[in-house]
Amino acid sequence: RIGIKSLQDFMAFLVRRKWWVIAPFVALSSIVAVLTKQLPRIYVSEALVMVQPRDVPENFVMNLISSSTEQRLKAIQQTALSRSNLVSILREYGDDLPEFRNFNLDEQVERLRDQIDIKFDLSQDARGNREVTSFKLSFQHKDPAVAQRIASRLTKKFIEQDSDTREKQVGGTTSFLQTEVEKLDAQLQKSDLDLKSLKVSHQNELPEQLDMNQRSLERLSAEQANNIDALDRLTTNRFNYQQLLANTQEFLPPTSRQSTGSKSEEEDSHVEAYLKAKTAYEELAASLPPNSKYQDLQILRAQMDRMKARLSPEELEEAQKPRKKSSEGQENKPIPNPQYMSIQSALRELETEIGIRQTRKKQVEADIARLSLRVENTPSIELQMAEVKRQNEQLRKQREDRYSDLTKAELSQSLETNSKAGEFRIQDPANLPIEPSKPNKWVVLLAGCALSLALAIGIALAVDVARQRVWTQSEIEAFWGVPVMVDIPEIVTDADQVELKKKRLTLAGAVLVGMLLYSVFLYGVYMKHNFILQSLDPVLQRVVYQ
Repeated sequence: RIGIKSLQDFMAFLVRRKWWVIAPFVALSSIVAVLTKQLPRIYVSEALVMVQPRDVPENFVMNLISSSTEQRLKAIQQTALSRSNLVSILREYGDDLPEFRNFNLDEQVERLRDQIDIKFDLSQDARGNREVTSFKLSFQHKDPAVAQRIASRLTKKFIEQDSDTREKQVGGTTSFLQTEVEKLDAQLQKSDLDLKSLKVSHQNELPEQLDMNQRSLERLSAEQANNIDALDRLTTNRFNYQQLLANTQEFLPPTSRQSTGSKSEEEDSHVEAYLKAKTAYEELAASLPPNSKYQDLQILRAQMDRMKARLSPEELEEAQKPRKKSSEGQENKPIPNPQYMSIQSALRELETEIGIRQTRKKQVEADIARLSLRVENTPSIELQMAEVKRQNEQLRKQREDRYSDLTKAELSQSLETNSKAGEFRIQDPANLPIEPSKPNKWVVLLAGCALSLALAIGIALAVDVARQRVWTQSEIEAFWGVPVMVDIPEIVTDADQVELKKKRLTLAGAVLVGMLLYSVFLYGVYMKHNFILQSLDPVLQRVVYQ
C-alpha cells in the first residue's frame, strides 16, 4: 500500500470515500449545531473599585501597613477567594445556583472560584514603583441578576476584608508597641530600684563621697599623729610627776619630834619612798598583761630598784615587814604635805588626760580603718554603679523610642479610624448585564463543524486503510516498478446489473432507516442537552467559556 503522497491522491481519496466523509460530517455537525443552540449564554457583571491614596502624607503620620498596595491586594484576593468565604457565598446564594446541586462541596467551590475574576490596574509613580490605582471584580453566570448580586457581594466582601486586614495590622502594631512600653516600664522601674538600693547600701562609698572621705582620712591621720605626740608628752610628764611624788613626803613631820630621832626619820623616809615606788609598780603591772614591755612599767621598775639600792639590809628587812601604827602615831596624827597633794592632784589629771587620749586614739584608729575601707571600696562601687546606670540609660532610651513609636502608631490608628489613610472606593457598582458576554455561538459552531469534518476525514481514512485495494494505473506502476501495458475494463452482464440494482435498493433502505434512527437520536440529544452539556462542562469551561 503506497498511501496518499500528493494532493491528487488526497482528492482521489475524497472522491472515492465521499460518503464516508459526508455522512459523519453531517451527523456530527448536526449534533454540534443542536448543542451549540442550547449552550447557555453567560452574563458578566463587573464592578470597578478605585484605590484612594492617603489624605495625610507619611511625613506627618507613619504608615503602619508594611506591605505595598499590590501585595496587600494579592493577599486580600487570596483571602476573599478562600474556601471559607466561597462556602459562605454558596450558602447565601445556593438557591440561585441550581447547576451546582449535582456537585460536591469541593467541586462547587472550585466552579465558583472559576467564575470569579479580579484584574488589577497598575501604574508607575514618579519613583518608578508600581502602584495599584484600581481593580475590576467580575462574576459570570447565565442569570444576569444572579451575576450582579454575587458580584456586589464579592465587592463588599473584598472591601470588608481589606478593612479588617488594615485594622488588625494597625491594631496589632499598636498593641505590640503598648506591650513593649509596659515591659520596658517594668524593667526601668526595677533598674531604678536597683540603682537606689545600691546607693542606699553604699551611701558612704559612693564616688561623689570619695573626696570627702579622703579629706576626712587626712584629717584623722593628722589627728592621730598629734595624739601620739601628746601621749608621749603626757607619759613623760607622768613619769616626772611620779618621780617627784616618790621623792616628796606625804606627811609633814610632827613638831614634838626630838632631834635625836632625825636619823630614824631619814631612814623611815627612804623606806616609805621604796614602798611607794613598789606599790606604784605593782599596781601598773597588775593593769598590764604579763611580760609586758610598756615603757612606764620599765621606768617604775628602774625607780623601784634605785630606791631599793639605797636601803640597808636592816631597812630592807624592815620594809618587808607589815607596818604597824605606833602609839605615838595614834596619839599624834600626821599632817598631809601640801606639795605632795598638789603633785598627786596633777598626776591624777595627767592620768585622766592620758585615758582620754588613749580612748580617742582607739576611736581615731577605728575611724581611719573605716574610712580606708570606704576609699578602697569606692572604685568597685563606681564600676557597679556605672553598669547599673548604663543599663538604666539604655532602658530609658529604649522606652523613649518605643513610646515615640507608640505615639506614632496611635496617631496612625486614629488616621485609619477617620478613613483618611487610603481606602477602596466603589467607582462603578456591579452592573446588571444586558447582553451576554459569551459564548460566541457562531464561532463555536464553525469550530465544531471544522472538528466534525476532521473527524469525518479520519473515519474515511480509517475505512480506506481497512479496505486495501489498488485503484489507479499509477499506483500499480509505483508499487511494482513496471509499466502497465494493457488496461482491461470491468465487464458487466445483465445479471450483474440486476444484482447491482438490488444492492442499491438495499443500501437506500438502510440509509433511510439510518436517517430515521439518527433523527430519533438527534431528538434525544436535543431533549437531553442539559445532561450532555453538564457532562461536557469541564471541556466547555476550558474551550468555550474562557
